[in-house]
Amino acid sequence: MRVTHYGIDGPAKGLYKQNCIIARDDAKMGYSPIVYLQRPKWIKDDSCWKKIVESIQLKLPKNFEVK
Repeated sequence: MRVTHYGIDGPAKGLYKQNCIIARDDAKMGYSPIVYLQRPKWIKDDSCWKKIVESIQLKLPKNFEVK
C-alpha cells in the first residue's frame, strides 16, 4: 500500500476501539490502521490525551510503500 493520505482515528469517532493512525492509498478504497496508540495508565486527563493524539504527525517520504 502506498500511503497518500493519513489521519488520526479513535474511539470517539467509532471506527476503531483505540486511537490509531490510519492511512489511505489513492488506488484503494478506505483507510487501514498502520499505528495503534496505547494510552499510558499514568495519563488520567482525557483532554490531555486527546491533545497528544491530535498533535501526532508522520513524516513519510512521498509515495512511501508499506509492505
